[in-house]
This record gives sequence, structure tokens and C-alpha cells, in this order.
Amino acid sequence: MDYLKRPRIIPDNRAVMARQYNLATFFGKLKEVVADYCKFDMATTMPVKVECPDESQGLKLLYFIATFGTSPFVGGKVGAELDTKAIVPASHHAENLVYVMGSHTGYDHQAETLGKIYREKEGGFSACCGKLAGVMEPYLKEYEYAKNSIKLFKEEGRVFLEIPNRLLGIHSSDEPHPAKLCLDPSLIRGNPESEGVMTAESPRSVIFEVHPDLQHALEAKKQAITHDPAPIGDELAGDYFRFLWTSSAPFPDDITRRLHPLMHQIVSSLDYPPMATIANVNTWIEFNRFVDAIHAIPDVLPRGVFGVSGLTVDLYFEERTYHYSNVYYPQYAFFKPAGQREGIVMGPSEINNLLDSYAPPKGRLSLDQILECNDQEETWHAKRE
Repeated sequence: MDYLKRPRIIPDNRAVMARQYNLATFFGKLKEVVADYCKFDMATTMPVKVECPDESQGLKLLYFIATFGTSPFVGGKVGAELDTKAIVPASHHAENLVYVMGSHTGYDHQAETLGKIYREKEGGFSACCGKLAGVMEPYLKEYEYAKNSIKLFKEEGRVFLEIPNRLLGIHSSDEPHPAKLCLDPSLIRGNPESEGVMTAESPRSVIFEVHPDLQHALEAKKQAITHDPAPIGDELAGDYFRFLWTSSAPFPDDITRRLHPLMHQIVSSLDYPPMATIANVNTWIEFNRFVDAIHAIPDVLPRGVFGVSGLTVDLYFEERTYHYSNVYYPQYAFFKPAGQREGIVMGPSEINNLLDSYAPPKGRLSLDQILECNDQEETWHAKRE
């Protein structure tokens, strides 16, 4: 499955978000790539959209029509999950297929941060993508609890951790925790089953001396540690814990099942908000599923296929007539000429270099022209039996 990164290592946010395109530039360049690099006849080429059906992405539909002269075939589900069952029908609708894929997140223009978007029909801000936010919620809650509940303090020159019993499996909570955070032994010095000390002052936690490697890392950062216990916070990096699915029920959906092994890295990412990280990781996973499916499905063999996958950031502008807009971060691409069984995969630098080699065309199919043609009175007659 993994074409671009080592298994179980999530993509680097900064690498996959290196280039940003507005929709006009992206779709203009995409058209040139499809016609010149792929050698696809635009008259026999159909776009396929594998993205979340969110109202904040509505403007993209107009660009699909303006670029390809047709509405895109829907090849995805909520959460930008690839619908593998839609690949065969799509392959029977056109000679060439151009997939545009990827997850999305919103930009909160008031807080100036990623992860939320203003919903004008609701009259407030909410998570974006809502599906991925729902998947991440129990993991993020567990991580926030651990960050705030595990305490660091210093005693006689030695650094200690005070860890709540619940995170050690000593105390079972009556509250449902479908995803449980499990600490790695590398967090502490010695054997976690024998080295801990319980005190009368903190009967609901166990005190351990920190592992020397963690202590050296804290000292290198000049972390201020005193006699007063303070939350470990962001120092609880993904290397120090994993998540277990402890619910008796199975994973609620396939997106959760695929993301679960990587959640410790997602929730602890620091360079971007977790909402952007989970969107990038989901984009990467679904792209790899797409490549596997295209290689495996015989119906696709005679078709030319080009796919580009990336993160969409949804924007909201109060002053505009149509308030929503988007920018796109291309991250991965795939190209399979018609009749060939295997295609080539491009990483972030390769797809951006390819797009950079083309200038967007000066003209494109006018939406006004499309609407004018369809404004005419429709006259048709069904054949009577």
C-alpha cells in the first residue's frame, strides 16, 4: 500500500503543504497537464471527484464544469473516502478519467487557525471536516487528559513523573473510553511494574523517575521543572504512547479503522493543528487505496487514468456574494496511460514540479455560456411504446 513513506510514519505536514494554488490556477494547470502530459483528448475525458460533499466546497463543482465541460462523476463518500465500487462504473463513462481527490479542512477567519469553518446556514463555526473531527474526537480527548494529568516535577536533582492510575490500567473508569491511551515503557526509568511509588499525598497516581533520554531532551529544551508538579503538556510526544481500541464494539467505520494505528502521531503533531494533520494523513491513505484499486480492477485497464490528491482548505469571505472559496495543496499524483496495467506515482515535489511546468490557459469554458445554453426552453419527446 505504501508508495511514498515508510509504513506507520505519517506524512510531514510541511512537505505535503509546500505549494498552495487557488482554484482558477489549479484547474487551469490541471487542464494543461491532462492535455499535454497525459495526451488525453478532452472530448473523451471525464473528471471524477473523490472529496467530501461539503457545502464549503461547492465552488469546485463550477470549476470542474468549466474545465472539463461536464459535471464530475462522484467517486467518493463523506470524509473523502474512496468508493472503490464507483471505479468500474466511472470507467464505462469515458475513455479517460481524471481523479481529483483529498480531504479538506476549514480556516476560521476570526481565530485565524485551521480546523473550523463558518457555516452561514447554521450561523456559527463548526469543525471542518466534521467527519474526520468525529473520528478523532475520542482520541484527542484521551490525549488531552493525559497531557494535563501526567505531571513533571523535580526532587533532589532528579526528575519524576506523576501518572494517574487510569493511564496505568490500575483504575477502571465507568466512563466509556473506546480508545485508550497506553503509555510506552520508554517514558520512565526501569520497570514500570516495579519501579513506581504510591504516596499518601497522591493516592490516585503513581510516581516514577523519568527515563534518562527524556530527561536529556527536557534539559536540552531548557524546560523549567520545579518541585511543584506541572502538566507534561506537549512533551508527551507520539513516541511515548499508543492507542488501544478497548470498546467491545468494532470500529464504527473504515476511516476510523485505517486511521487508528496512526492516531498517536496525529493528535500529538505540533507543526499544524491536529485537524490539518488528520486531513493530510487521510488524503495519503486514500490515495494509496486509489492506486491499489486502479492496478487491481480489470475494467480500468483500457482507460487512461490521471489522479491528483491533495488537501483543500475551505475559506469564508463575508464580503463576497458567494461566501465560500478554496485553496488546494497538491500532494500526490498517479498516471496510467490507456492500455497499460501499471502506472507511475508522484510525490509532493514531483506533482508540483509538473504543475509548475505549465501556465494556466488564458481562456476557459465560460460558465455563462454553459448556463445560457441551458436557459433555453427544454423540448424533448419520449418515444411512446
